[in-house]
Amino acid sequence: MITLADLYQKALRRYEAVLRAHIIGEDPFPIVIPTNKTLDRQRGADAIFDQQRELLLHSKNKTGQGYTLDLKLNPKTSQSEIRKISFETCTDFLYFIRKEAAYQVFVQDIERIRVASPALLPLVERIPRLVTEQAGKWSDLLKVTAYFLQNPKPQQYVRSLPIALPTKFIENNRPVLRTLLDHLIPEHLNADETDFYKRFHLHVEEPLVKVRFLDASLRVHPMLSHISVWLSEFRTLCLSGSRIFIIENLTTFLTFPSQPDSIAIWGGGFAVTLLGGTDWLYNKQLYYWGDLDAHGFLILDQFRKHFPQTQSLLMDRATFDAHKHLKGKGETTSVTELPYLTQEERDLFDLLNRNGWRVEQERLGAEWVKKALNFM
Repeated sequence: MITLADLYQKALRRYEAVLRAHIIGEDPFPIVIPTNKTLDRQRGADAIFDQQRELLLHSKNKTGQGYTLDLKLNPKTSQSEIRKISFETCTDFLYFIRKEAAYQVFVQDIERIRVASPALLPLVERIPRLVTEQAGKWSDLLKVTAYFLQNPKPQQYVRSLPIALPTKFIENNRPVLRTLLDHLIPEHLNADETDFYKRFHLHVEEPLVKVRFLDASLRVHPMLSHISVWLSEFRTLCLSGSRIFIIENLTTFLTFPSQPDSIAIWGGGFAVTLLGGTDWLYNKQLYYWGDLDAHGFLILDQFRKHFPQTQSLLMDRATFDAHKHLKGKGETTSVTELPYLTQEERDLFDLLNRNGWRVEQERLGAEWVKKALNFM
């Protein structure tokens, strides 16, 4: 015989159908739950009762609420047996699965949706859990959808949208808002974009590119030794200078020695790959200087994919051997195919990755750095 725990799980699986029925105005009750398991009648009437005891004690027949048992006397055993289990009303059903409060919130949220944005009803009918998973948020979610229905291409920063909401609400609820807006304004979205902001025509704060002029004669203004520009602007800037040093860490970028006809760019880890597509860099002598660790060589490999002319700086075996007493624990990687490294670079990568070693850029002596630059 089915257990009380089995019955609870079976009933819970019907909850979404009950929610859907409310949305479309249907009454799904009574709901019948199959008993599935048969009774063992070989051990007599007392054993039959024991198999059904839990269900009998918690049934509506006994308590006045919850599931109803259809009982029939078995003349062979003289014992009543459960033939059918059903929920006669929504109230009984919700009581048993302990969803009364959640269902009332659902009903209120559906009414909000029906009044404020009836075009969403086919969506929530198809996915009722969308409503329950966002319980307590629908007033604000509907403010956002109402705005986008009126302004499907805002062309503003998300926190500048004139919606009476906490400033981070849209940012924190992007997955559900994407589902709602995809349904409501499919003809206005950038369908090929997976980024939420680009998909819905919102401005995105671009990464900043930090630049140091290592030769004062190259400055865009005599008083500016450093500048920071949006990535899109950097791509059109076409700065003077034949040599460009891309430096991974901020401290070494800020302290890198002056060099003739040169500028430095702060790479900032894997963000350096964002420079790909900057056409004017193809005509420059490029040098990449990263940490002596597995990730430093991963970045070098990715950067060289965009700019094949890139040379590594201070990422050689001699530099490692001279500073290996300063090595620390570095991250390793499962990546083994680095097709854009030279054989010497690949050998050093393998050594560092295999042992989990790392020598940070900042640990290299200033004289060692200057000596390397003097030979360029």
